[in-house]
Amino acid sequence: MTNLITLRNLNSVQLKPREHHFLQLACSELTYVQIADQMCVSPRTVDGYREALFERFQVKTRVGLAMCAVRGGLVIP
Repeated sequence: MTNLITLRNLNSVQLKPREHHFLQLACSELTYVQIADQMCVSPRTVDGYREALFERFQVKTRVGLAMCAVRGGLVIP
């Protein structure tokens, strides 16, 4: 798992409130379209949040993002 951000670096990641809200919803069973509806934004905006967080957390999938979020204590399962 060399591509995953380390826990020490994860603790220094600063999320904006909307990014944190997206992260919580992304760790659920909702589709990206449903997340967009919940957040009252367009699916393209959700795509932007997703891409930004994938890059910030150095992951390539939603599962990787969820794993980082849970391991780092950003989301409680």
